[in-house]
Amino acid sequence: MNSDMISLIITGATEAAGDGFNWTFVGEHAVNFIILFAVLAYFLKEPIRNFLIERRGIIGNEIEEAKKTIDEAKKKYEDYAEKMKKMDEEIISLKETIRKEGEVEREEILRQAENTSQKIAKEARETIKLETAKARREIQSEVVSLAVGLAESIIRQNLKESDERRFIEDFIKKVEEEKKWDQSQH
Repeated sequence: MNSDMISLIITGATEAAGDGFNWTFVGEHAVNFIILFAVLAYFLKEPIRNFLIERRGIIGNEIEEAKKTIDEAKKKYEDYAEKMKKMDEEIISLKETIRKEGEVEREEILRQAENTSQKIAKEARETIKLETAKARREIQSEVVSLAVGLAESIIRQNLKESDERRFIEDFIKKVEEEKKWDQSQH
């Protein structure tokens, strides 16, 4: 600040002293404020400038990264859209192929079913009933035997020797009773 200005402020302050307003006080503080502002501007000019330049660079980098990310996302979207379009076409093609194959298989199944039903109708129903009953008894007998063997092995692995004998005997009795009951029913 130049000296003319300071003297003007001081002169004005002394002339107006009669008004009741303290121009000297205001002038001194205004000069102090201007000096403080000048000192701060001098010392902080470079750090603030560097900060703003650095901040501009950071923001620029972030904008570039965002653009790259957006471009990558657009490319992925386009790739997926193309794949989806191809998948839709493949699905339509597969549906048509499956439909045609299904029709051929349906015709073949119907033809075979008709042949089979004619053969079955020719066989005697009594023979079928007898064979079914015989097979059922054989299967039940086999299942009982397998169950007994399996139960015996499980019990041997999990029980003490005294428990083992008692359980095996009880189980065998129950199986034999069940077997006798089944035989009495047929």
